[in-house]
Amino acid sequence: MVSDRKNIIMGSIFVLLGLVFLAAQFYDFSWEELWPLFMLAAGAGFLVGYFANRRNYGLLMPATLMLLYGSLFQYCAMTGDWHQMEYLWPTFVLGPGLGLLMMYLGGRRESGLLIPSTILIGLSAIFFVVFGPFQEFARYWPILLILAGLGMLLRRRNEASHSAP
Repeated sequence: MVSDRKNIIMGSIFVLLGLVFLAAQFYDFSWEELWPLFMLAAGAGFLVGYFANRRNYGLLMPATLMLLYGSLFQYCAMTGDWHQMEYLWPTFVLGPGLGLLMMYLGGRRESGLLIPSTILIGLSAIFFVVFGPFQEFARYWPILLILAGLGMLLRRRNEASHSAP
């Protein structure tokens, strides 16, 4: 049964790759603009693998990374402006954070996944504001720290009020 599933998946991949390379011989493809589609397809494949068996929530990490980075590279390739990476580099910090968050949401809700996820996503948000495309808001980034601190304090207060008799 497992062997049949693997054969179907691998066979489908070979057919799709064959069709892409065959079409490339007859149409004017610009590989410089389309190569990130392979990353997007791989990410979609990992996502399908997760939905086929939700116990394999570890597949959500590579799915998230491949889909996010593939989208970033596709944007840069299609616009032809790779200099945007000067501002978009915090996406590389965001990727693992989102991947861990997806594993938390799609898995057993282990706090060991949520804590580093929150840290990486928070760092990425700060980097986007301070160094990235949102630099005009750079002077306001301490507000993120204030909001995070208030969130922690309010959560602690709510937990204390629910545990009181």
